[in-house]
Amino acid sequence: MTDEIAIAATTRDPAAARRADLAALAAEEWDVVVVGGGVTGAGILLDAVSRGLRAALIEQSDIAAGTSSRSSRLIHGGLRYLEQFHIGLVREALAERARLLDLAPHLVSLRPLVFPLYGLPFATRAFYGAGIGFYRGGISRHLGVKATRELVPSIKPEGLRGSIVYHDGMEDDARYVMAVARTAAGLGGLVLTRVRADGLVLEGGRAKGLVATDLAGDAGIRIRAKHVIDATGVWAARADSPFGGARMVPSMGSHLVVPRERIPMKHGMAIRVPGKVAFIVPWPDFWVIGTTDAPYEGPPDRPTASRAEVDKLLDTVNTVLAVDLTADDIVGTFAGLRPLVGEAQDGGTVKVSREHKVAVDRTGLVRIGGGKYTTYRLMARDAVDAALGPAESVSRPSATAELPLVGAASRAVLSNLADRISKDHGLTAEQATRLTFRHGTEAMAVVELGRQRDLLRPLVTDRPFLEAEVVWAVHRELALSLDDVLARRFRLATEMRDRGASIAPRVADLVGDELGWDEARRRREVDAYLAGARREYGVPGVAGEAGMPVAEPAGTSAAQGAAAGLAASEA
Repeated sequence: MTDEIAIAATTRDPAAARRADLAALAAEEWDVVVVGGGVTGAGILLDAVSRGLRAALIEQSDIAAGTSSRSSRLIHGGLRYLEQFHIGLVREALAERARLLDLAPHLVSLRPLVFPLYGLPFATRAFYGAGIGFYRGGISRHLGVKATRELVPSIKPEGLRGSIVYHDGMEDDARYVMAVARTAAGLGGLVLTRVRADGLVLEGGRAKGLVATDLAGDAGIRIRAKHVIDATGVWAARADSPFGGARMVPSMGSHLVVPRERIPMKHGMAIRVPGKVAFIVPWPDFWVIGTTDAPYEGPPDRPTASRAEVDKLLDTVNTVLAVDLTADDIVGTFAGLRPLVGEAQDGGTVKVSREHKVAVDRTGLVRIGGGKYTTYRLMARDAVDAALGPAESVSRPSATAELPLVGAASRAVLSNLADRISKDHGLTAEQATRLTFRHGTEAMAVVELGRQRDLLRPLVTDRPFLEAEVVWAVHRELALSLDDVLARRFRLATEMRDRGASIAPRVADLVGDELGWDEARRRREVDAYLAGARREYGVPGVAGEAGMPVAEPAGTSAAQGAAAGLAASEA
């Protein structure tokens, strides 16, 4: 797609385009309808359209609003699975890691991590050295105590036996899911957010579609489909699930976002703690520290980190590094739920299987649970295979193994594109580089949109985000609210201590101009976003803008505000 065509595509009215998509959703009979807009659901949609099937996806909130935007941002095999001798799972995940590095090099990259070694000198180094030997892609090397302390000056020397520096994959999980969904849409798939599945349409006891509600317009929809796939993750375990509660063991993992300068080291780190491995993941301008792993019995919608989990992560870091990290150092937090399939053991979920399971119930409904973000493509393939059955799945094989995601190009091409953007449009090298590795080959179209709309200004002072990206998010990335933009398209909800309060009015103006919000709606959107963001991403026990909790009026969650705002724009 040329820059001119890409820009022309952003001139359409987003609300009118959504109305057309809703009409198509109700008018057609689909081969496959997917419920759930996380990485698994988006992957299923892409897998289905790659086979030539007519497929649609509905999501009650935003793409990746749940688990798939709340990971540790790693594409990895899983070091802790080596300890549990789940070698097959590790091999499978590493093969997929290599594939995703090829299919989306703008979104997935290999980065070095330091793995400190403690315990008996020879046994420790031999065990973990052999395990990390599985990690293809990037060179691993063994360091002694002195070299380790030179690389990580703050590491505590007590019991230290050296370290292994290895490489693992890292990504922006929310943007990756969006790229999968948009790739599917580019191949003819239909993606609609703010549409809630309410139940199955049964004919002769077989699932032949869905009844659903457009949450933005409060209107019912009847969707006809040959196959329905439930990819709702932890939502499937709820007793009030439209498909009946599934057996699942939700596990919550919490994360901290800390400024880079607060932990002085060049590489990220993997820290072994009893039963698992925690990570200090390099993220632009920050470290992401996580994750915890504990059974969760609360509601699945927008979980939050508890003070106990925050303290646990702080203790993990401070046990290994002499940095005296405290809650005051934390810029933001986030928590996600893993849809594990199995039984919790001794009150914990660390040893519950991360392997995925696909089931077909008596109505023909396909359900998928478990698994890892890294292996989403295999999960999607297996779910569509189960829907089609053995014969049709052979005659219509998955084609996603060689299908690049939208924006994909080699890192050399992307670097050249960033240089061109910087030279031709006056952006700093950092702005151009970061823009390119968020949008890939579409970065030039984003810049051209900004030039045409006079939106090449930074959204945040001293941060490489452009106002043009907000408008791009509305037109090309399905954004319908401030939460969609600030929490997932930019990740600023966790990276700004004020949760984005200083820029929320400007973002509301940019989004509102595209969706037709009046002034009152813009103010309500700002208020709803901030109330939700402070509760979801704040630091428990720390006073001020970043503190939690904040009283939130009933009916004013970020998702509800977005639905109401879109309804107003369509009125």
